[in-house]
Amino acid sequence: MSRPKLQLALDNHDLSSSLAAAQKAQLQVDVMEVGTILAVENGINAVHIMKSLFPDHIVLADIRIIKAGGKLAKLAFESGADWVTVMSDASNETIEAVVKELKLHGNKDVQIEINQSFTSEQTEYWRSLGITQLIYHRSNEVVEKEVKWSPEVINELKNLADIGFQLSITGGLSVDEIKLFKDVPVYCFIAGRRIANSSDPFQAAKEYKEEIIRVFG
Repeated sequence: MSRPKLQLALDNHDLSSSLAAAQKAQLQVDVMEVGTILAVENGINAVHIMKSLFPDHIVLADIRIIKAGGKLAKLAFESGADWVTVMSDASNETIEAVVKELKLHGNKDVQIEINQSFTSEQTEYWRSLGITQLIYHRSNEVVEKEVKWSPEVINELKNLADIGFQLSITGGLSVDEIKLFKDVPVYCFIAGRRIANSSDPFQAAKEYKEEIIRVFG
């Protein structure tokens, strides 16, 4: 099992403060995410700026595509994104258009963000297209109710990994929760405000990174 990556989700309205947090945390982070709110508030140019400042990092445009897949993926990739996100509710045609676009641009990837009602037919279809990345996002409502990651969820993640998916885990994820996934081949842990809005983004990211190393080696 390879060591999971650490992704910094930047989803504040203000681009300058987001970039400042990214600058401070960069040595501890593998993936820089231009979050949905940040992208909507500042336009796709936020992706271009992020990649210009952090050329050695993977840059994700978390634009949550559900329509106009080809056009939006092309816009993101041409702006410097390495990855884009697509919602699992998107139509097959939309997802196929994104996959076609990433193949045209080379060395790009797509992540499907799954909701609670995804089906085995969908996962089989995504794998048939060559898609390997899934985001498992614990909803804000669950986080607010302080419901922890259940054994049922952990088993579901293991099953998804067994059929060939690389899993990114997000949703109010704390440092203390990293150990819950020790038996899951997680590809990427995603943390946002706990790093970006902390008084010391470097130290906050370092705590995540050190815990990932402690748990996964």
